[in-house]
Amino acid sequence: MKTIKTTDTLIVGAGFSGLYLAHHLLANNNRNFLIVAPDMKTVSDKSYYNIRSRGVKQTSLKESMNAASYGKANKQLVNVFVNNIDDELTYLSHLTKMEPSYLGAKVSDPMSLLNKIRKESEFSRVYAEVTSVYKKRKYIEVQTSKGEIHCKKVVFCFGGLRARLSEKFEDERVKNNMFEIAGEAGCRVLYQDLVMKHPFYSKGVCIPSDDLYSFDFVDEKSQRLVLTHHLVRAHNAHHRFDDICKEYQKTVKRFAVNGEQRIALDIEPHFVLGGIKINKYGETTVKNMYALGECAYGMHGKGRLGGGSIGEILVMSKIVAEQVLV
Repeated sequence: MKTIKTTDTLIVGAGFSGLYLAHHLLANNNRNFLIVAPDMKTVSDKSYYNIRSRGVKQTSLKESMNAASYGKANKQLVNVFVNNIDDELTYLSHLTKMEPSYLGAKVSDPMSLLNKIRKESEFSRVYAEVTSVYKKRKYIEVQTSKGEIHCKKVVFCFGGLRARLSEKFEDERVKNNMFEIAGEAGCRVLYQDLVMKHPFYSKGVCIPSDDLYSFDFVDEKSQRLVLTHHLVRAHNAHHRFDDICKEYQKTVKRFAVNGEQRIALDIEPHFVLGGIKINKYGETTVKNMYALGECAYGMHGKGRLGGGSIGEILVMSKIVAEQVLV
């Protein structure tokens, strides 16, 4: 017989968004939640070794996000994000040491932050994979590979979506497509195959463009990649990834070079721009179902603002927590 667990809130995913949401719930003395994750390790273990949030001016942030979405961004969501990010960075600074970076704030010891919020919610973990979600009359039924869970609210926080599009991220894959599961539960799902490509991957590891500021960019014949070199120097590479990828296509191989250091660069899927449609409160089209983080769609269009995903999680996790706590 399958074990049936009951809880008020089920968080699907134990990456940074799921963990940070759990942190907000615990900060408000709410322990009535469960986190479902396939295993003990999460993508966060390697993705957030270098957490930073680029604190660009609010006016340019709005302009960049609207430009990236070709004018189709949800302006309410953009405003919520932009108007709250400073407050959330201040809150984050109480949890961990922060140091200034060129464009904002950088967590100086991100793994300690990750371990801190992970340890807070160890009691709530269910190591299983979600296989279906059904909206019943008085509760939501969630089937997992380890048993059945009944809850009042579900927050989709799953990530690792690039793994469906690249063999290099095999360790991030799950058997079920969570977008399909959310869609079958009644949530509106849009453009889940719209993916942002990142040109600064090396051996399966993403290198933040700011960390390459002092590097030169060359092809296999040691000829400079002029556009890439200029955009990285201008701290504007994230806004022009499509153009950098086009420049890459004219080469067989490309490298970041700094003295004797030579890093081979590849283009890899980095961020799924579509997903579960949400409003400015993180609510989906189904009552008591929410989406947070990479799986949520609405804030970004055809290009994600560089560094915006961390700021988005910091802001939207608090907003979703406020809805869950009602």
